[in-house]
Amino acid sequence: MTPLVLGLALALGAPAPKKSDEPPPAKLEGDWVVEAFEGPKDEAPPGTITFHLTEGKISITEPDRKGKQEEVDYSVDLTKKPATLDIKPGRAGGQGGGPDKVVQGIIEIKGDTMRMCFARDGDRPTEFKGDRDKGVMLITLKRVKPEK
Repeated sequence: MTPLVLGLALALGAPAPKKSDEPPPAKLEGDWVVEAFEGPKDEAPPGTITFHLTEGKISITEPDRKGKQEEVDYSVDLTKKPATLDIKPGRAGGQGGGPDKVVQGIIEIKGDTMRMCFARDGDRPTEFKGDRDKGVMLITLKRVKPEK
């Protein structure tokens, strides 16, 4: 048997690479519209606030701001359970934060639904549940599908 034929025979007989049971990484980038709020503040009606996520930045558009966007920096760690989300409101021109302010949260993406949960002050939440008394906000967003 020639080396080429032997190599092919071994390659064809080798077991296929194992497929991972892990789902593909969630895609954060894109436009998301707020579907629901749960927590300490009465917010604008669902469907009126849009989050535009790019690598490391969130641009938030609200109708009350007359077209002005608020931008904040963010970072995520999707390897943690639950995945973590850190928002830095003072770094990219956002309101209400100094250069060292970090709002710690958790994030979950299932299909075209994303949930973010964070406390304005205090520790990172451990569950996806808003709590008015503790200042914990849960935001549910839906991905905006690009028009064809």
